[in-house]
Amino acid sequence: MRRLLVLPTSRAGWRLLIAFVALVAAGTWPVIGLVNRTTLVMGLPLMVVWSYLVIFACVVVMLIGNHIVERDDHE
Repeated sequence: MRRLLVLPTSRAGWRLLIAFVALVAAGTWPVIGLVNRTTLVMGLPLMVVWSYLVIFACVVVMLIGNHIVERDDHE
């Protein structure tokens, strides 16, 4: 029988998985409800700043993941 779930094998892989899960959680409704305020940050609504932070964090985590994969010589 084929295995449907592939889990990380290294400590760095587990950290990346946790980071991705945290980013997905940061974009869900309960968390968004916490930052959905009329507060302005640098002239932007807090919700927009939060969205930018989540997107930037996604890019950073993906760059770190690419660096780890290149370092380990995986295909």
